[in-house]
Amino acid sequence: MARELKRSTASWYSRVKAQRYLLLIMLPGLVWYLLFKYLPLLGLFLGFTDYGFRATVSFVGLDNFRRLFTSSIFWNAFRNTMIISVANIIFYFPAPLIVALMINELKSVGTKRMIQFLIYIPYFFSWVVVGSIFVNLLSPSTGLVNNLIVALGGKPIYFMASETFFRPVLISSYIWRQVGYGTVIYVASLTTVSPELYEAATIDGAGHWGRMWHVTLPSIRSTIVTMLLLNLSHVLLIFEQVLVMYNAAVYGVADVLQTYVFREGVLAGDLGYSIAVGMFTSIVSLVLVLSTNKISARFLDEPIL
Repeated sequence: MARELKRSTASWYSRVKAQRYLLLIMLPGLVWYLLFKYLPLLGLFLGFTDYGFRATVSFVGLDNFRRLFTSSIFWNAFRNTMIISVANIIFYFPAPLIVALMINELKSVGTKRMIQFLIYIPYFFSWVVVGSIFVNLLSPSTGLVNNLIVALGGKPIYFMASETFFRPVLISSYIWRQVGYGTVIYVASLTTVSPELYEAATIDGAGHWGRMWHVTLPSIRSTIVTMLLLNLSHVLLIFEQVLVMYNAAVYGVADVLQTYVFREGVLAGDLGYSIAVGMFTSIVSLVLVLSTNKISARFLDEPIL
């Protein structure tokens, strides 16, 4: 027994030694997750207290959760979050897949790389930069869009202060920034599809759309499901985009859970209550991801988790 344990330990040590450089590369990411994702979980118990900018902290049980469930502002933020997130998924989710399929049809490798590069650039812009770009483009006095509207005989529209147009602006800016990232993933996945499958489909009489439907999409089905799960995992975590683009005039349609938590916790100092809202948000996100994975496993035979 001791000899087997020693042999197992030696084997484990030799594997670690052989992969030490890969482990060193992983170390910064692991430390980041420990510090900013797992370590904060120790403070979840504060969601059951009146913790804030005060001298003493008292245990209040479920009072914070009762308060959020009876708050009209919270439910408005929850409704806005769901509407914006669902709209983002409906309009954004197919966009990178469609662009990737279009790029995959190009024959010139140089053209493919140039298009990928151009659509991927916005992903490196922070939401502050993206917000500034859209604010300037949509300015009612100097914006390019409103100048075009006026030139066509219309009246300027204050997009950023309109409850009618603000959500479409959020969705459009999200697609513009994120579509390149998703496209790169799909293009990489498409390169793994065997050319022999296309040849076999062609011999069987499949046309252009037939090859795409029966060969391309089934071959990257796991990637599509993974991307859907990744989108759903962030469905309630909209923050930076809204924070830098919204204003008091559109609070009714733009205030989301994360901006609500920011105001209540950081600005108002009610940290215990904001932690309770954050816990509720995380639980709903977890349920969405697990439900989607269950549906995927049931109907598509593609469980990811």
